[in-house]
Amino acid sequence: MSTAPAMADDGGVVASIKPLGMIAAALTEGVTETRVLLPDGASPHHYAMKPSDMRSLDDARLVVWVGPELERFLEKPLNQAGVAQVALISGEAEGQAGHEHHAEDEDHDEQGQDHEADEHADHHDEHASHADEHEESHHDEHEHDGHEEAAHDHGHEHDHGGLDVHPWLDPMTGLEAARNILARLIEVYPEQEAQLVSNFERFEASVNAVDRQIWDKLEPLHERGFFVFHDAYTGFVKHYNLNQLGYFTVDPGRSPGARHLAEIRETLEQKQAACVLTEPQFSSALVERITDGLELKTAEIDPLAVDSKLSATAYADYLLDLAGRFEKCLEP
Repeated sequence: MSTAPAMADDGGVVASIKPLGMIAAALTEGVTETRVLLPDGASPHHYAMKPSDMRSLDDARLVVWVGPELERFLEKPLNQAGVAQVALISGEAEGQAGHEHHAEDEDHDEQGQDHEADEHADHHDEHASHADEHEESHHDEHEHDGHEEAAHDHGHEHDHGGLDVHPWLDPMTGLEAARNILARLIEVYPEQEAQLVSNFERFEASVNAVDRQIWDKLEPLHERGFFVFHDAYTGFVKHYNLNQLGYFTVDPGRSPGARHLAEIRETLEQKQAACVLTEPQFSSALVERITDGLELKTAEIDPLAVDSKLSATAYADYLLDLAGRFEKCLEP
């Protein structure tokens, strides 16, 4: 991490979870410090704030989070803190300076959102040839049945209304998030605009380079079926045209229902899947029980990037590692 003389000595940037911290850290290198609120191993679905967490929010110059659809525990504390913030669930930069909300801030945000949307539309066109053709049919074919059963088992507590609450797993959405974070960082640290823009340009180049590498890795395997433990990977799966057959649970805090598990076992027995992907936050006993006696691969993937350290390259490195784990599990 750079320690340039102009680096701000302040509360810096607080990211709710490590994947967002990795994106923010790439942008704030040499400008200010980025810290992660949730400790490693904690779930954003069920986290309980501590007094030290509230102090971190009060001290921060900017807070980056997905939004109340994922980190519901942050909604009231952020309103109390009145800190500038970027909520990624809608791709919008939201915030308020100090503890007051002014009408001119609203006007500025609306203009900024229009500008960011235009930039993203231009950039995303470059990648449309990879993703647009398959998104709708792939999602409908492989996700619908499992989602209905999981929703029946778990009720509506984790029904996100069709929103992807893990947006960092699609690298293009990760870049969109970085643009929104950049816009807010420039407002908070206007004297550091040149450094922030330079950091973003390096980040964008690295993510685009890794995206091309991942396509080369996974394109030959896009027909190989697999199950994931937790319904978190929609963005990654759709972007790279992968054949996800279903998932064990919508809510990682609850066990899936017996009927849903029986359907998964039947699919596995019919050899429709080559791989089952687990997560380090949850017991592997369930997966071991349902795959017992079957010849298929298993691998561990982590949507929260627990083993990653914040750095300018951490996000791109994480995506490449994630793709490598998919590749090893899916290859014949």
